[in-house]
Amino acid sequence: MAIKIDIRPSERDLAGKSHWWGFPDLPEAFDWPCNNDGDLLTFICQINCEDIAPFDKENKLPHEGMLYFFAAIDKWIGYDSPTENGAGEWSKGHFVVKYAKAINFETFNTCMLTDDEDQSLTDPELEITFSECADDADVCRLLGL
Repeated sequence: MAIKIDIRPSERDLAGKSHWWGFPDLPEAFDWPCNNDGDLLTFICQINCEDIAPFDKENKLPHEGMLYFFAAIDKWIGYDSPTENGAGEWSKGHFVVKYAKAINFETFNTCMLTDDEDQSLTDPELEITFSECADDADVCRLLGL
């Protein structure tokens, strides 16, 4: 069984929670991932593993901690020229998944990327919720075929 990812705007404070876009909540000894050329990768989402645990019946993913997803997607959000074609397998260094096993929100930092005028360099965060779906469902999902 796969895990369906739904995203929606939210007025809730999403610090420490699963969310798409916005700013990641990173452990203090975390280096922001870069591509092979040294350019910063774009933060995609963070997943609090406790949120997916009820849907991961085969225990394929961690059930504690936080997963972070970064990729070279600036072309698709209008900031850069393409580095990948978007479909199929991406080259090594153009995406990174990081994992922090322990979540201690007293030592985690919300990493905000801003321009010279303190304007956010990211789209507003969206809340992520999860549910079960078929392995071949045509939805945004974790696991499956």
